[in-house]
Amino acid sequence: MRIAVIGVGSMGFNHVRVIKRVIREEPGIASLEYVIDKDYSKAVKASKLYGGKPLASIDEIREGEVDLAFIVTPTSTHYRIACELIEKNVKYLFIEKPLTNNFKNAVDLVEKARASNVEISVGYIERFNPAVSRLLIETKNFLREPLTLLSRRIGPFTTRVVDTDVIYDLGVHEIDVHLLILRKMPRKLRAYGLKGIVSKLYDHAWINMEYNGILSSIEVNRITPFKLRKLYLTSRNGVAVLDYIDQELKMHREAYEINVKIDKEEPLYLEDLFTIKHFIKRKKGLIDQYQALTSLYLCEKSVVSAETKKEIVLEEEEDYMSYKDYLETGLNNYSKFIEYLFNP
Repeated sequence: MRIAVIGVGSMGFNHVRVIKRVIREEPGIASLEYVIDKDYSKAVKASKLYGGKPLASIDEIREGEVDLAFIVTPTSTHYRIACELIEKNVKYLFIEKPLTNNFKNAVDLVEKARASNVEISVGYIERFNPAVSRLLIETKNFLREPLTLLSRRIGPFTTRVVDTDVIYDLGVHEIDVHLLILRKMPRKLRAYGLKGIVSKLYDHAWINMEYNGILSSIEVNRITPFKLRKLYLTSRNGVAVLDYIDQELKMHREAYEINVKIDKEEPLYLEDLFTIKHFIKRKKGLIDQYQALTSLYLCEKSVVSAETKKEIVLEEEEDYMSYKDYLETGLNNYSKFIEYLFNP
């Protein structure tokens, strides 16, 4: 796989770093051809440390030079850059979450990719957190079907996300993990938000979803001076508490608390390694555009609910009815992701 990384800000720089590790530890699997950023000095810095030719624009890539492009730019640019790369006949795209900045563009990108036989994988890093993988095992073998899911993902504001509200920036991670655990679409959704605190967009939000007897609640904010990333799962068989940052999982049952053994690893490294291998072996995206479209759909409806101050019955929504087949494909591919994760 001949790889280009587009956007070498904080997240893009880390992708370049771990791709270099993948290349070093898996000889022959890939080569880093280009690192690209409109701030050319950032591309030069990354290039000197990890390789790849620095460029200031994707316009400098010639057709046929790149197999896989990592798009790690602001969300508002994802759609345009992905379309330009499709025009350049780049057949494999990795796009940092969320897929695009709105559902309409996401649907259009899905259809453009399908028409051009382009495969997309989307960067949901928590899918590769070893504690999340372990929770999936414990849910299947011990906890069984959840009754409730509660997530808190809070922290300070960073200027890199000025074009994205907190629902798309942070909430999408938890929406994705909840979908991964439940693998079904919620029936109802009600969201609440506060905006204008540190940006002009939503900076604090609560998202409540009901899945025919299962309750899901997500709190996200970017106004707290410390980071916290936790998920609580309650079932009839016990309670699990997951700490994303420390990669810890605790199980509670009656008077017992069990610290589940986790083999820790950097999630970003696992994400890029699995993504590259999946493109090579399966010729498809590991977290494909349909999965990403499903979580993006719930983000957009959360914003609509917060704006209108109304509960949304999703099956009655026009978008749901119009693109039900896409959303059902997304849910089905969540299950396929789990199968691959444990049997790569």
